[in-house]
Parts: sequence; C-alpha cells; structure tokens
Amino acid sequence: MATTIRTLVVSAWDPEVAPLGRLLDAAKPARRDVALAAVGVGTVDAAVGAAAAIARVRPRRVIFVGTAGVYPGAARAHAIGAAALGGELRLVSTATLRGDAYHPAPLVASAMTDEVLRAGLARAAEAPVATAIVACPLAITQTTALARRIAATGAALENLEAFAVARAAAAARLPFAAVLGVSNVVGPRAHTEWRANHLGASRAACHVVWSFLRARRA
Repeated sequence: MATTIRTLVVSAWDPEVAPLGRLLDAAKPARRDVALAAVGVGTVDAAVGAAAAIARVRPRRVIFVGTAGVYPGAARAHAIGAAALGGELRLVSTATLRGDAYHPAPLVASAMTDEVLRAGLARAAEAPVATAIVACPLAITQTTALARRIAATGAALENLEAFAVARAAAAARLPFAAVLGVSNVVGPRAHTEWRANHLGASRAACHVVWSFLRARRA
C-alpha cells in the first residue's frame, strides 16, 4: 500500500532542507509520511517547482523552509541564527515602492500563512519563535536605503521564494506555513553574512519543523 504523504517540506535549494533530511534519516523508525523537495531559487522557479512537487506528492500540507535577511529596524526581534515564522507574505516590487509602477487590480500581492499550522509549529518549537511579515522581492536587496524603504512598509524579513510557494499551495488548496532561519541583516554586507550564517540558520528552521513533525507523531 502506498504511503500517504502528510507533509511536503520544500526549500529553494538542497542545503536549506538537508538538515531536516538528516533528522528524518536518523529517526527510529524513519518517518515515511514526509517528503522533501528543493523547488528552485527565485520567485518564478520556486512557484513552478512547488506546483510540480505538490502535483507529484499530493500532500496534505506544505511547509517552506529557507533563510531570510532581517531589515535593520527588526534586528532586535529577529536575531541572526534564530528561526522565525512567516505570517503575512508580501510580493514586493521596488518599482511600485518608488511610484514608477503599480500592480494591476487582479494581481495577488499578499498571502497569509495558515493560522492553525503556524500555531502548531510555534507550539512544538523548543524555544519561542516570533512571527514576522516577510517581504518577497524579485531580487536581493543590497543597499541600506532600499532596505529601509521596504522595512517602512512593515516587513521585518526578506526572502525571495516564500510568497511563490504560498501561491502554489493556495492553488492546490493546501495549508501552508513558512519557517525561516535568519542569516543576515539586509543591506550591503548581506551576502558576506549569509555565507557565514546560512547553514546554521537553515538548521534552526529545520529543527522547528522537526519538532513539529515529532510532536504530531507523539
């Protein structure tokens, strides 16, 4: 009899979901109702990859794990190395922020993660996990000025793929949550900080998901 996949956990690329894979492999007995997939970096590839993974696996829920930059004004609430839960996920266009463009009315530019699933993740976590508004631009912000402009909209974290995966889950009518490890401060030093911290941030995010899966099984 085929195993029912209850949870599909996706990331942009393999290193961000690999810590969860190692935890699952070490479990006794191993979980067989969880599937992992790397769906692609950036808005377009993540949406396409997530939709394909959902169609292939047919899960009951989708969780995205990844890394995120924290906007300078939110650094106290979201320390580097800690995990956070995405609450509202916002598609961000820097052209619209400048007033040089606009989103047409039918375009969906905001997505909410599932409240029940988010609460379950927070409850299972071994340490308090804050919930944040996540900005999801097309490209990584690399100037302090732009970071401040995006942060002024209320966003605390930046991630490229979470909104895209949320829309793929919504199209399949599946509960969706996003767990992000904070890897850097958004701005000129972001890439250097990300390189130094992304593995630890990924482990933090994956450990929250692992705690949730373990609690569901208990």
